[in-house]
Amino acid sequence: MHRFEFHLLDKSFDRTSFDCGNILLNSYLMTRARQAQTKGFNRTYVAIIEGDSEKVVQGFYAISMGQIDLSVLPEETIKSLPKHPVPVGRIGRLAVNKSMQGKGLGQELLVNALNRIRDASKAIGAFAVVVDTKDDSAKKFYEKFGFIALTNDPMSLYLPIESIPE
Repeated sequence: MHRFEFHLLDKSFDRTSFDCGNILLNSYLMTRARQAQTKGFNRTYVAIIEGDSEKVVQGFYAISMGQIDLSVLPEETIKSLPKHPVPVGRIGRLAVNKSMQGKGLGQELLVNALNRIRDASKAIGAFAVVVDTKDDSAKKFYEKFGFIALTNDPMSLYLPIESIPE
């Protein structure tokens, strides 16, 4: 069983061999992740095997802040909220290298992302974490952790910040 370190992406990490099986996610990590980060659109965090001096990326996620319209939340949730857009943290992308798939790294990446967003919400405020899933497999992955479908798009899910354990 591997142990992982999580770091903010910079030029020192080896992304060349990363392949999660999705060409769009691979391409994002290789060509756009650092640019998006430099421009302030998100932050990309990478996972490497603990102590790996070559710093080979085994997984990554990108997070940012945003907002959603109040109307896309379930009716029972809306009742207790002010009537304006809802501040959220977003997980824009999350991927695991093929060689590490099925070994728990996806869960570790998600927990790391949720913890960062929860901690940031203490300083800047956020009601929930939102993720737009790409397929049923990804949707099921997030639902295992308590994510709930938004009312306007069953592939967009949210998790209230208050449900993320300390």
